Amino acid sequence: MDVESLAVELFGLRPSEFTAARDEYVAKARKAGDRELAAIEALWKPTVAAWTAVLLVRRRRKEAQILVELGEALRTAHRTPGSCASCRMTSMC
Repeated sequence: MDVESLAVELFGLRPSEFTAARDEYVAKARKAGDRELAAIEALWKPTVAAWTAVLLVRRRRKEAQILVELGEALRTAHRTPGSCASCRMTSMC
């Protein structure tokens, strides 16, 4: 298994399972002399928010893209107060 595949697997686990699984893979990699794979020790346990975002992207990609687009629209509206976009986003027109 390569580092990228392992990272994908680990970030698919619940945050409460992440550290034990990561540490187990690190121990196995060190025992096998695989320094590159042992570098996964640097991966941090995801926050619940980050884990939820990963799940959303993996399981509901279309909805995740809609949320990204909504965020972009909100940022644009926020930067240009009084614009029609700002009014539409806040229902104030």
